[in-house]
Amino acid sequence: MPTTRRRRTTTSSSPASPPETQHKAPAEPPWLEHPTLSGLRDRLQLAYDCWTLLELPDGTSRRPVYLPRGIEEPESCYLKRLEAARPTGFYRDALRTYAGMLSRLVWQELPDSLTRVATDVDGQGTDLGVFLFLADLLTLRDGGCLILQLPPQHRWPSEGDRLEALAKGDRLSLPRLQLVPRGDLLNWRLPTDGVTGAPASGPVELVWREPRRQALPPRFASGNAAVPTVLIDAHGGLVPDLQAWLYRSLTVTDDGLVLRSWQANPNPGAVDGYDVVPIGEPERMPQRFDLPALWYSVDGTAFGEGDLPHLGLAHQYLNHYRCRSEYEDLLSRTALPVGVRTGLVDAYGFRRSDGALCSGSSTGGAEGQRPQRLVLSTSSFMDLPEGAKFEWVEIEARSLAEHRAYLQQLEEAMRRDALIPAGGHGPARTELEISLTAGQSFAVLQSLAGQKSSMLSTLLRQWTRLTGEKLADTPACSVEICPLVPPQPPRKPQPSVQEWLVLHERGVIDGAELRQHLGLGEPNGGIGGG
Repeated sequence: MPTTRRRRTTTSSSPASPPETQHKAPAEPPWLEHPTLSGLRDRLQLAYDCWTLLELPDGTSRRPVYLPRGIEEPESCYLKRLEAARPTGFYRDALRTYAGMLSRLVWQELPDSLTRVATDVDGQGTDLGVFLFLADLLTLRDGGCLILQLPPQHRWPSEGDRLEALAKGDRLSLPRLQLVPRGDLLNWRLPTDGVTGAPASGPVELVWREPRRQALPPRFASGNAAVPTVLIDAHGGLVPDLQAWLYRSLTVTDDGLVLRSWQANPNPGAVDGYDVVPIGEPERMPQRFDLPALWYSVDGTAFGEGDLPHLGLAHQYLNHYRCRSEYEDLLSRTALPVGVRTGLVDAYGFRRSDGALCSGSSTGGAEGQRPQRLVLSTSSFMDLPEGAKFEWVEIEARSLAEHRAYLQQLEEAMRRDALIPAGGHGPARTELEISLTAGQSFAVLQSLAGQKSSMLSTLLRQWTRLTGEKLADTPACSVEICPLVPPQPPRKPQPSVQEWLVLHERGVIDGAELRQHLGLGEPNGGIGGG
């Protein structure tokens, strides 16, 4: 009679855990930022504002920061100008164009476990292609991002139990990928920053934050379970509330990896106004001495380093936004001609005192008074005294033409630097045209393609290290830069010389047409075809 084996999942921590893995108060609050990140905050915020069309997720407008109020400009006029100044999606479309050109992947080999969860690599339903596309977008916008491989949440006492759970579709028995934007990677410590007893090739400690997602009920089905919302963005504002985040750390110890979580609770008596409160028990990963984390950057810089590759394009975008706002505001004020009456007032703007100008007045003593304003409509009429006249005058605004020329110059430079497809500005761009007209941008793409290929190879090695699978030594995939060129229709094959001769013999074409297709000149003599 076969025996029934009791199956159970092992928790990630137990009361018998070593003392160093138990919760202890961190030496510094987890929300303290690395000096490198603090120096980049302003530039990251600028790129983030351009990405979100100068609007924060909570609805706060960032337009007043980049479109300041003029000197002695009335507040009502300034608010109307802000409302009318609508930013375009040029910067965001440019980064999507870059990421789209890097989305052609040719996989040589994928582990079976990753193939099984290719449509849900992060445990939240994100496809592998979409996950890599978002990583490209964050790298192009912020200069780098962190890719984490979290270990399986379900631990099994034997390999047979784990395989049986995988056969039943248990997603939590496999690793999960997590994308951390650069603005959310708060701190890190490299082996050279301190003394550690475990060998490590990368960072030995990471601290990042995650938004505290609130579960939302479905709109049209009250009986279903709540649906967790996912925020695919970087930091959500200039100074986000510390209570809105969960803080996590992954540390290399002498026994392996330890994952801890905290949150911030308000405390008026604390130094910074918040207490660090642990969440749950620490998770231990014994005999693991390398952090399953990848720093994905454009030019392969050191961990946590790297400049924003398209910061210049963001400044161009903001200059274009300001100039376009000023141009449209001036154009709205000077687009229509103005009615002008001449001969009614003196040099000081008052009505003249001669009798001709005062004859139409019902009251005497019109001297020293300003002329009455006239509102014109389709049924308006006016009486003018002798010597006065009325005409429509257009405002001569030569600066508007200069403003428009500068706007066109900015748009052409932005389109060239952003590799934007034609969009009605001529034929579609080819790879040769991109490399010639935007060599620097194309070089950024080539560098990122190499970094992406290396990153994917390392990602698969770390994945198989967690799952125990074997991976071949050949490159995992190749990345091809795909220019956004629409497919060209296939060219019709031309008949061969023999086929042209057969057509001539059968009388389908005459001799002159045959000579034309074969590239022969007209005969010198008057020999006719026969």
